[in-house]
Amino acid sequence: MKKLLFLLAACSVLGACCRADLQKTGADRDAYGCIASAGYTWSQVAGDCLRLWEAGVRLQNVQDPKATSSAFVVIAADGGQTEVFIPQQEPVVMQRSFTPDGPVWKKGAFRLERMPDGWFLYQGNNLIYQAGNPPDSSR
Repeated sequence: MKKLLFLLAACSVLGACCRADLQKTGADRDAYGCIASAGYTWSQVAGDCLRLWEAGVRLQNVQDPKATSSAFVVIAADGGQTEVFIPQQEPVVMQRSFTPDGPVWKKGAFRLERMPDGWFLYQGNNLIYQAGNPPDSSR
């Protein structure tokens, strides 16, 4: 009797492990063909699947410096548009204009400024994310 119960339990466990409806890693392509499990996200301005931490500019949360999530900015090849990826929000594509201080990209309540001392992302009049410039590697 113990052998029969062991055999039934073993078959149940093996059957659960071999389910045909389980997705394989990397089989989670989105509508654009990007594989989210490999860290890829579709970027409208780049027209490609990107890993944001490799291709974008990382912006840190100003309101919560201990936050573990970041926003990322992807810049179009011609610089005319940026796409901002903010945690838990849809990406925002912004159009460039110029000010005496430097380029500014805007869409709705969002404004991204590229100033000599770094990147600044505002929602309304509130600074929400920023990044300093990397050190000059030409020295």
